[in-house]
Amino acid sequence: MESHQKQPRKKAKTSNSVAPIRHSSRVAVRQGWRIPPEILLLIMKELRDSKASLKRAALVCRAWRGPAQSYLFSQMCIRQLQDCRRILKLIQTSPHIASHVKRLVVAEYIYSVFRFIDDSPTNRMSYLRSNDAMEIASVLGSSVRELGVSVYPLDENNVEFLKHMRRVQTLRIRQCGKVRLDILAGVIQCMRDITALHLFGGNIQPDLKDYEANRLKALADTTTSSVVSPTIDPPLRLTRLTLDSLEYRFDLLKFLLDPRQFDLGSLEDLDLAWMEDQVDIITLDYTSLDRLIGRVGTNLKSLTLGFPGGRHPPRDRYMEHYVMSPTTSPLRCLVTLESFSIISQDIDRLDPSPYLALLASVSPSSLTRVKLKTRIGVEDFHELSQTSFALPEKDIAQRWEAMDSLVGDEDRFPVLQNFTITVVLEFRSEFTKLNDIGTCGDPECFRCEWEMEELQEMMNRHAKDSVDRTSTQTQEVFEETLTRLKQRGLLNVEIEKWHQQKSKVKDRSSGYEQVMK
Repeated sequence: MESHQKQPRKKAKTSNSVAPIRHSSRVAVRQGWRIPPEILLLIMKELRDSKASLKRAALVCRAWRGPAQSYLFSQMCIRQLQDCRRILKLIQTSPHIASHVKRLVVAEYIYSVFRFIDDSPTNRMSYLRSNDAMEIASVLGSSVRELGVSVYPLDENNVEFLKHMRRVQTLRIRQCGKVRLDILAGVIQCMRDITALHLFGGNIQPDLKDYEANRLKALADTTTSSVVSPTIDPPLRLTRLTLDSLEYRFDLLKFLLDPRQFDLGSLEDLDLAWMEDQVDIITLDYTSLDRLIGRVGTNLKSLTLGFPGGRHPPRDRYMEHYVMSPTTSPLRCLVTLESFSIISQDIDRLDPSPYLALLASVSPSSLTRVKLKTRIGVEDFHELSQTSFALPEKDIAQRWEAMDSLVGDEDRFPVLQNFTITVVLEFRSEFTKLNDIGTCGDPECFRCEWEMEELQEMMNRHAKDSVDRTSTQTQEVFEETLTRLKQRGLLNVEIEKWHQQKSKVKDRSSGYEQVMK
C-alpha cells in the first residue's frame, strides 16, 4: 500500500532558471532586451519632425540618448548673435553635439531685399564676423554636410564664416542675384566635396540697362580668371544643379560652364526657373542656357522647369524659345531624360498647352516619369473646368483631351511608368466679413466675443467643405478626361490645399523647396 501512496512530485531541474528581473541597464542588456541600434534609429527617424518627442526620447535611457540627439541636433539655424551664443554654450557644455550637426541654416538681412546694394550703407558689422560666430564656424566646419544661406547682402563682411564649411555636399544660396561673382565663387570653391548646388536669384529683377551691360561684359571677357581662381584640380563634380531666376547673370553661367571649374559630366538633376519680368528687355540672350542644356544632354536623368505666371501673365519668351520648333528645340538633346517635371505658376489657369508644347519638345523614348503642377483658386474651379475640359468649341490644343492623346500614346511614350498631376487649390477663409458684423463696441464683452468665435468657426467649416468638394471634383474631372492614361495604370492625381493667409511664398524650380527644411 505504501507503494501506492502519492509521493510529492520533484521539481524538474533546469539549467536556465530565470532570475528575478532587476530594472537596470546592465541586466537589460544581458537578458537581450536592448533594442538594436538600427531599430532605434528608425524610431528616431519617425520622430524627427517633433523636437518635443525627440527630447522625451533622449530621456528614456542612456541607449536612447545618442540616437535621439543625432536627430535632435542634426539641424541648427543661426539668425542673430544671440543664436551664436546659445549654440556655442551648448557645444561647450556637450562637445559631442557638434558631430551631430549635419545641416546648418545661416540667415542675415541687413536691409530689405527690395533695395539695391549700391544704395545701402557699407559701414556695418555683420554678426557673422563676431568671435562667437567664427568659433562656431571652426567647430562645425568639419561636420556640416548641408548648408543653407539666406544672407543679404552676401559680401566680405560675412563670407568668411561660410568658407569654414569645407565638408559641405549640398549648398543652397538665396537672394544671390546681386552678389558679386568673386564672392560666390570663393564660397563654392572652398567646398571640395560639393555635389548639389542650388542658387536662387530672389526678388531682384534686371532692367534693360543692367541686362545689356551684363551680356556685353560676358561677351568681352574671354576667361573668368580675372575674378575667380583660374582652375580647380580636379574640377568640382556636380550631380544636381538649381538655377532660379538667374539667367541674366551671364558671368555666373559662364563660371558654371567653365570645364576648369566644374565637371558637369555627372550632372543628373537640373532645376531651371526663369525670371518673370521680361517685358522691358528687348532682346533676350538664350545662348548660355542652351549651352548648359547641351553640355548635360547625354547624362541628365531629371529635369524640372518652372515658368512664371499670374492672373494675367505676360508673354513668356523663354517658353517660346524652347517650344517654337519641337524637332529643333534645345531640349531635344536630352536623350537620357527619365523624369520631366513642369511647374506652372499661372494662377487660375488650367490651360494644358504649355505642358503639351514642352512634352512635345523633349525626347520621349526614355521618359519614365512625368509630373505636372498647376495652381487654381477654389472659387474659380467651375469656370476653369468648363473651359479646359467641357466646352467643345474650345481649341483641342487647350483641352486636356489633347494631353491624353499625346502622353497616352504607348508608341510615343513606350517606357512611361507614371504620370502625376498635382493641383494646388488656393483658398482663404472669409475672415474679412467679420469686420462687417456689428458689435457693442466693448472689447471685454463676452457675448460679442462668443458670437464672433462662433461665426469664425462656421466660416472655417464652410471654407473646408468648399475645398473638400472642389478637391473631389478636381480629381474626378481629370480621371474622367485622361482615360487612356488611367487605363494604362499611369495616372496619379494629387491635390494640395494652400491657405493664402497662412502660407508663405516658396521657390518654384525645385518643387517649392525652401532654403533648408
